[in-house]
Amino acid sequence: MKHFSTGLLLGAAVGGVYALFTAKRSGRETQAQIKHYVDDVTEGALAVNDSLARLRQAAQVLAKEGSGNAAQTVQELQQLFDDFNFQSDSRIKRAKDASEQLQKDIGAAMPEQPTD
Repeated sequence: MKHFSTGLLLGAAVGGVYALFTAKRSGRETQAQIKHYVDDVTEGALAVNDSLARLRQAAQVLAKEGSGNAAQTVQELQQLFDDFNFQSDSRIKRAKDASEQLQKDIGAAMPEQPTD
């Protein structure tokens, strides 16, 4: 294990020196580029976080309005149903009374059949 750790450190040092000698930009340029990259990623993450917060708020508003609208719609439908029943009850009663009267009138108009 000791030889592996030594080889790892030596390889990292040689790789670092090689990178410094073959780099196409200076250290300050590389640092500036890394800083801009980190800033862009941070800004993007904050924008996504803000968008998610707004989406969450919109979903809550939608859910609240949807449940309020549903309750109001159910109440309106119940009122329409009650009104329909109130209006139709008297009509149904009149139709039933007229039917009974018609049956009585037909029964009275028909001569009785002799029974054997």
